[in-house]
Amino acid sequence: MTEHENGAQGVSRRRFLHGAGVGAVAVAGAGVMTPAMAASGDHCKTAGCDYDVVVIGGGFAGVTAARDSRKNGYKTLLLEARNRLGGRTFTSEFDGHKVEMGGTWIHQAQPFVWAEKERYGLEVLETPVSGVALDKEEYVVKVGDTTHTLSGEQLLPLYEALDTFYSEARQVWDRPYDAQYTWNEIIRRDKRTGQQRLDELKLNPVQRVAIDSFVGATAHAPLDQTSYVDMLRYWALSGWNLQGFNDAVVRYKLRDGTVGLINKMIEDGKPQVRLSTPVKKIEDKGDHTVVTTQKGEKIVAASVIIALPMNVLPNLEFSPALDPVLIEAGKQKHSGKGIKFYIKARGGFTKLAKVTAMADSNYPVNLVMAHYVSDDYTLFVAFGNDPGKIDIFDIKAVQSILEPLFPGIQVESTHGYEWTLDPYSLGTYASYKPEWFEKYYAHFQKDSGRIFFGQGDHGEGWRGCIDGAIAAGGKAAQKTKELLG
Repeated sequence: MTEHENGAQGVSRRRFLHGAGVGAVAVAGAGVMTPAMAASGDHCKTAGCDYDVVVIGGGFAGVTAARDSRKNGYKTLLLEARNRLGGRTFTSEFDGHKVEMGGTWIHQAQPFVWAEKERYGLEVLETPVSGVALDKEEYVVKVGDTTHTLSGEQLLPLYEALDTFYSEARQVWDRPYDAQYTWNEIIRRDKRTGQQRLDELKLNPVQRVAIDSFVGATAHAPLDQTSYVDMLRYWALSGWNLQGFNDAVVRYKLRDGTVGLINKMIEDGKPQVRLSTPVKKIEDKGDHTVVTTQKGEKIVAASVIIALPMNVLPNLEFSPALDPVLIEAGKQKHSGKGIKFYIKARGGFTKLAKVTAMADSNYPVNLVMAHYVSDDYTLFVAFGNDPGKIDIFDIKAVQSILEPLFPGIQVESTHGYEWTLDPYSLGTYASYKPEWFEKYYAHFQKDSGRIFFGQGDHGEGWRGCIDGAIAAGGKAAQKTKELLG
């Protein structure tokens, strides 16, 4: 592996940019500001301002906030640093398959994104191998240098181990959209890591690896950096059982990709959009705000909605200064820093309805799932907790880590994106670290004057997911409406 100037190992900047660009599907002009739109009679309601609302960040939280603010009657500008909308989601092409580089799956258990799917009449597809019954699955569990292939009744001990790990979920998250309801139970366990919970359980080596793999893939982080309480939240949101979790987390995706929903939202609200416009500074002047772009342009607005990943907040200037506790959390960064990538391969396993490989936190990939199975090849999606452990664009390297899991497999191509190298995300989806509920929860999403926060990294329910981002953006737009009248 090579060491790079940004400290990341295992992938070069050129290969990262290659992965970011090949097959990427951006918003094809929908909602981007044009002279005709600027003269369309969209007038600012606030005297002395260029806009009533400026939304910073064009992921699902920002797009929702911009759409809703525009539909609330406010002249709205959406600023996005990248050359596309979608934030930590974008739709790409890989060997004839439409794949998602970030957020992917939706479900009726995720109320906000499912409501958007219904609102716009969007179709969903089932991930081809995700809807099968649990008894049709085959698991390959790597314990040391030995692999154990399990199916049918052999899987029952794994399911029992998962039930045991998450057994406190209902007690801690009886209402997963209302942390205050069980706050004492949350705080009582707040310092605990996923690893500590695993270590206290009496499990055999196969069960231990299975838990390590499953929970680590959910957190996108090693278990010793993962909040046990945060992991219980996912289980509660999914109905407190494995079948519900599998359905809610990896079953349905949008037929036209996440980009299809982004485009619908922009076309519906018609906010003005500026891409490739990173922001340098946000000032609250008391009766108005001023947003300064990296190029030095100053935009005067009645209010600002921040819809950026928490990890990038310390890179912006705020006047007055933001809550120092909020900046401290941003500098510490959430624990979501893993890698997700796709692998096209031939051979290596018997073609049951669904096959999943599991390895512990020390292995370069912790969870590998068959995403699409044909007579000729298999498309896998793989998750690891540290992109520095594997160069996902090195076919030989990927072959070497899959061979012990699926002897005889032949890797042909790979496709992925490293969010930790992206300066506008600096991580994947937000998983909280131990002690974060007591230290930071009250500070997240706490508005400041005319600056409102609508970040998908925080809030109740499915925060860290597309659903949570849509919820956060909608709430921020509503609070802005209450200010502006």
